[in-house]
Amino acid sequence: MDDPAYDAFFHEAYDSYHRAVFAYILARVGQREMAKDLMQEAFLRAWNQIHVGYEMGRVNCRFWIFRITKNLITDYYRRRTTRDQAEGRMRQDAIVRGAFGRSPEEAYEIKSNVQHIEDAVSRLPDELRSVLILHLVGQMNSAEIGELLEIPAGTVRYRISLARKRVMLELTNNETSKEGRTIEGFGLE
Repeated sequence: MDDPAYDAFFHEAYDSYHRAVFAYILARVGQREMAKDLMQEAFLRAWNQIHVGYEMGRVNCRFWIFRITKNLITDYYRRRTTRDQAEGRMRQDAIVRGAFGRSPEEAYEIKSNVQHIEDAVSRLPDELRSVLILHLVGQMNSAEIGELLEIPAGTVRYRISLARKRVMLELTNNETSKEGRTIEGFGLE
């Protein structure tokens, strides 16, 4: 596996798809740290079989990596004992990034806002939560998400819109959101 062509191909594939793979995994498992671990495992599996991806070429490599990722997630759920273990924090580092260099009051408000949004997103049905996370975190468009989930792009756009509306409705109805909390910067405006 010391072939420079394989090495360059792997780095190009990683650079092109790591965000989308991470978002896909995060949408499925709901825990940021677990998603990072699973993403690392997915790309390790890809590296161990890089000759297969290389033979497929650049265009089909994306499908190969996502097939590895889907299989990995299946393996993960087979080992997992309860659904509650998969729920939890999705964007812990977003809190840290947003709160860095702020006053304690501002940091608390940011943390509280993120927690309200995470709670609202976690209560969405899986079909809405998945597309919203793939779109916002994975920075994927509706065509890419549709291709990945094997649903029409129009359905993806509808689900993203519906997910945003439900999150906004829940945040609006939440008494704490009426105290002036903002949700700007979270892609839900």
